[in-house]
Amino acid sequence: MIDSAFLNNLIGGRVRVLCKDHVGCGDAPVLILREVSPLGIVGEAAGEQHFFPWTEVIEISACNGAAEMEEELVPAIFVDSEP
Repeated sequence: MIDSAFLNNLIGGRVRVLCKDHVGCGDAPVLILREVSPLGIVGEAAGEQHFFPWTEVIEISACNGAAEMEEELVPAIFVDSEP
């Protein structure tokens, strides 16, 4: 997997990881892909790094900016603008 052109092109970019274990990482937030190795991948979210072993990873997909911005804006709708 470490020689995958697709994965190597995603390093430093935003990705979503879908895993077998939904409790552990099934609903993972958008991550920045930091490393691809024979054991798995490392992603970073909110300053914390997370390791995802290949035995658990089902899918890795690139995130486009529009989808991520949309998710970030949804909670802003409910924010009270008055102090």
